[in-house]
Amino acid sequence: MASSSPRGALPSLVGQRSDSDSREPLHKLPALQRSVPSRPPIIDPQAVLKRHVKQKEPSLPHLKVREQMNRFPGWYTEPAPSKPTDQEQRRHEPVHMPPLPSTKNASDQQGSKNVASTPPPPRPRFSIKSFPQLGPAPQIELRKYSSTEYIFIHNKAVFSVCEDDIKFQSLECWQNYNEIHSKLRRIPFFARYKMWKPFYVWRTKIRAKKICLAKQSLQKYLFILSPSLSSALMDIRKMCCQITETGFCHMKKQHTYTLQEFQDTKIKQLQEASKDLEKFHELVKEVTVCACGHYRLETEACPDGEKKIVSEINMFFFSSRIIHLIRLIDCLVATTLHSSVVNTVAEMLTLLQVQAGQTPSDAIIQSWSHDSTAAEKEMKKFADSEALHFHPVFMSELMLDTNSLTYKPSEENFQDAVADFIERFKNMVMSVKALSTDPVFDSVIRPEGDKKVVKKDENAHPLEDILKNDGHLKSITNSIQELLWFAFAAAEVYSNTFERFQLVYRENESLDLDALHKQDHDVAFFEKALTLYPSQHEEATRIQQERRLGLLLVDTRQLKEKLQSSSLRCLNVINHMLTQLAKRKVDTIMAEVSEAEVKLGLHRSTTAELADFLTFLDEIENSIGELKKEQETVSKMYNLINVHAVPTPLEDVVRFATLETFIDSLERITADAVEEKDSTMQRFCSSLQMDIKELNNEDMKIRLKLLDPQILDIDANSSHVRQQLREIQVSIEDLKSKASCCVSYQRNFKMEVTTFESLEQLMSMFKLTQLLWDSLEQWDCLQSGWQQSTLEQLDMEQFTSQVNKYSKCISQLEEGLPPNSSVPCLKEKVEVMMHRLPVITDLHNPHMKPKHWKTLKSLVGTSLNVNELTIAALEELNIFQYAKEIHEVSEQAPGEVSVETIISKDEWLTCQRNWLSLESMFMAPDIQRQLPTESDMFLKVDNSWKKLMAKVKRMPNAFDAATQSGLLETLQENNTLLNEIQKCLEAYLESKRVMDQ
Repeated sequence: MASSSPRGALPSLVGQRSDSDSREPLHKLPALQRSVPSRPPIIDPQAVLKRHVKQKEPSLPHLKVREQMNRFPGWYTEPAPSKPTDQEQRRHEPVHMPPLPSTKNASDQQGSKNVASTPPPPRPRFSIKSFPQLGPAPQIELRKYSSTEYIFIHNKAVFSVCEDDIKFQSLECWQNYNEIHSKLRRIPFFARYKMWKPFYVWRTKIRAKKICLAKQSLQKYLFILSPSLSSALMDIRKMCCQITETGFCHMKKQHTYTLQEFQDTKIKQLQEASKDLEKFHELVKEVTVCACGHYRLETEACPDGEKKIVSEINMFFFSSRIIHLIRLIDCLVATTLHSSVVNTVAEMLTLLQVQAGQTPSDAIIQSWSHDSTAAEKEMKKFADSEALHFHPVFMSELMLDTNSLTYKPSEENFQDAVADFIERFKNMVMSVKALSTDPVFDSVIRPEGDKKVVKKDENAHPLEDILKNDGHLKSITNSIQELLWFAFAAAEVYSNTFERFQLVYRENESLDLDALHKQDHDVAFFEKALTLYPSQHEEATRIQQERRLGLLLVDTRQLKEKLQSSSLRCLNVINHMLTQLAKRKVDTIMAEVSEAEVKLGLHRSTTAELADFLTFLDEIENSIGELKKEQETVSKMYNLINVHAVPTPLEDVVRFATLETFIDSLERITADAVEEKDSTMQRFCSSLQMDIKELNNEDMKIRLKLLDPQILDIDANSSHVRQQLREIQVSIEDLKSKASCCVSYQRNFKMEVTTFESLEQLMSMFKLTQLLWDSLEQWDCLQSGWQQSTLEQLDMEQFTSQVNKYSKCISQLEEGLPPNSSVPCLKEKVEVMMHRLPVITDLHNPHMKPKHWKTLKSLVGTSLNVNELTIAALEELNIFQYAKEIHEVSEQAPGEVSVETIISKDEWLTCQRNWLSLESMFMAPDIQRQLPTESDMFLKVDNSWKKLMAKVKRMPNAFDAATQSGLLETLQENNTLLNEIQKCLEAYLESKRVMDQ
C-alpha cells in the first residue's frame, strides 16, 4: 500500500543506494514527499563562461602604473635624434640578432621548444678572396662570449667564430647590426627574456604540481567524491531542497482569518511542521549513520601486511573526517531551517503586500460616510475594481462604545500574534538538535574497544545566532509590522466616518428614560422624536456589515446592531409614551365630561349644593374651551400615531373616536344650565338667608350656656366645668365654620357680606372663660413651687415675668367677663405675690455681700441665709414688713461693687500718678520747644484731668463721682497718651545724654 501512495515515492528522491538497508528508513517521512516544481535543465553549462564581456578602458591608476614601468631602466629607449641618420633610414630592413649562447641542459632545451623565440639573424659567408687587400697588421680587439663563441674586431672587418664555423663581416655592417641588436635588447621583452624564460618553465611545472596535489587533496577530503558518502549527501541535499521549496505554515490566499482562527491555524501548522521536522531529523540521522558505516568499512580496508599503527592512524583520520561530515550535514540542515523561516515569513509578507496594495485611498474611505452622488460614484468605481477579487487576510470588528470607537482585536493584538507566530517558528526550528551533539554517533566515531575521547563540536550550527543576526529576516518582520500599521491606519480613517453615529449612540444611551416618562411633553417633542429615531434606525440599517480595507476586513455587525437597538429602544419608549399620554388625555377629558354631566344633572336643594352648582357652572363655561384645546392636542397625537404607524390598542382608538361626541353633549347640557342660572341664583339667595338666620339662633343658645352661673363660680366642680367648656367649644367651632361658608359664598357671588359680630363676641367670651379656669389651675401650681424653692434656686426673671403675666390676665378677665366669684379670688392671690416681688428681688440681689446680710440681720433681728431662705420661710419670719429697709441695703450694694471694680482696674490712680510726674516737666519752656508734639498731647491730658477734678469737686458722693458714664473710657484714653509721652520723653533724654557724653 505504501507504493500506491504518492508519498511512497519519496525514496526515489533520496537517491539510489547499493544496499537495501539504507533505503528502509526513507518511508518514515511521508510528510516530506510533496509536489516539487521541476526546474528547467541547463543545456550548455559553459554558456555563461562563453558570453562576451565588454572590455573597459584602462583606468587612471592603471595608466599611472604603466607610466612608471616605462621609466624603468630596462624599458627605457633613447629618444630619436633630431636629424635622421643612416640607421633610421635602414630601420625597415630585416634585423638579425646575434646567436644566443647554447646550453647543455637538455631539459632546458626541451622546455625552450615550447617558447616562441626570435630566430638568429643570418650571417654572410666570409671569403678572403672577396675581401679587399689588407694593409699592415692592424690592432685587433677580441670579444669572448663563451669558450666556443668569440669575435675579432678589426678596423675594417669583424670575424665571428662559433665552434668551428667562422664568419666575416665588414665593420660597418657589423656596427649596424650591433646597434640594432642593442636597441632590440633594450626592448623590455628581450631585456627580461632571460629571466622570464626560466620563470615560465618553473611556474608551469609548479602549477601542474599544485593542480595534481589539489586533485589528490580533493579526492581525499571532498565528501562528494567519496563513493560511500556522495549518495548520502545527495539524498540529504534533495530532502533539504524539498523542505525548502515546500515550506511550512502556508496561508490561504482566498481566505480571511480572524485573529483567533489565525492563531489556532498557525499553532496547528506548527505542530504538524514540528512532527515533519522530527521525522526529517530522524531520517537525516539514519542516512548519516548508514553513510558513516559504509565510509568506515571503506577506510578500514587495507592490505594484509599493513601494520597496526597504520590502522590506528587510519581510524583517527576516519574519526576526524566523520566529525567534519557531521558538521557539514548540520550546516546543510541549519541552512535549510533558516531558509524555511525566511521563506515562510517572506510568503506572509508577500501576501500582505498584495492585499495592502488594494487598500482604498482616504478620500474613498471618507466618501463612504456621505450620501452624495459623487460619493456613490466613488463607491461604485471602487466596487467594480479588482479589489473585490481579493480577499482580505485578517478581520477585525469595529466596536461601538459611548466613549470611543475601537477595533477588536486591535492592532497591538495582531502585532503580538504575528510576532508570537514568528517566535514560535524560530523556537520550533531551533528545537531540531544538531547531529554533532547526538550520542548515536559516538559508536561511529569511536570503534568498539577504543576508549579514547573524541572531541565533538557542541555548537555545530548556531541557528539561534543566525536567526538573531539575520538582517534580511528582521527587515521582513519590520515590513509586516509596517503593513499592519498601514492597514489599521486606513481602518482608523474608516472608523472616523462613524463619529456622528457614536455621538448619536452616546446621546441615546445617556437619555434617562425614567425621567423622560415623568416629564410633560408637547406634540412638537413627539413629532421631532418620531422623525429623528426612525431616521437613525434607517441610517444604521444602511451600514454595510463588512468593509474591505486591503488586507483588513472590518466587521461592523456589532456597531450596526447597537445603533439599531439604541434607536429602536428610544423609538419604542417614545411610542409607548405617546400612546399612554394620548390615552391619559382622552381618559381625563372623558372623565371631566362625565363628571360635569353628573354635576349638572344632580338635584340641588341646600345652600351648599346651589353654591357648588353655580360655581361649577361658571367653571365649566370656561373649561369647555380648554377641553376643546385638549381635544385638538389629542387629535394631533393620534394623527402622529397614524402617520408613523405607532402600535396602539384598538380600544384606545375607539375611545378617541367617541371623544368629540362627549364634548358636544357636555356643551349642550351646559347651555341649558346657563339658561336656568338666574332662577337658581334666586333660590341660592333665599337659602343663604335662612342659613344665616339659623346661625344667629344657634349663637344665642350657646351664649346662654356660656352665661351659666355654675361656669364662673369658684366653688363649682372644675372637671364638670371643663366638660361644659369642651362642648361649648365644639359648638362654637361648628358655628364658626358655617359662618365662614356663608361669608365665602357672599364674597364669591359678590353679595353683601354679613359681619357676625355676635359670634365674635361669643368667641371672645369663651376664650376668657377658658383663660380664667386655666389661670386658676396654673397659678396654684406655680405658687406651690415658689413656696418650696429657695431664693438661690428661684429664677427671678421667669418669676417676675409670670407674676406680671397673670396680673395682665386679671385685667382682661375683669373687663370681659360678667361679675363672678372666681376672678376676685385669683386677683387676690396675684396681688399678694406682686407685693412680695420687690422684697424677693432685693434679697436675690447678687451684689449682696456678707456685710449687707449683717445689716439685714440687725434690722429683722434674725440671721438670714440666702441658701436656705424660701418664700414660705420669709412669710413665717414676717420679713416682708421690712421692705423699705431691705430695699435701701440692696440698692447700695451694686454701687459699692461698681466703685470697687473701678478701683480694682487702677485707671484713676495710674492717670493721677503719671500726670503728677509729667506736669512739672512739660510746664518747662525748653521741653515744650524740644517736644512740641508730646507737649500738645500732655496739654490734652491735662485739660481732661482738670475737668474731671472739677466735676468730682461738685459731687461729694464718691459712688456717684466714680460711676458717672464715660469716666472709665476717658481715663483709659488719658493713660494711653501718658504712656506714649513717657516713652518719647525717655528717648529724648537718652539721646541728649549721649550727645553730652
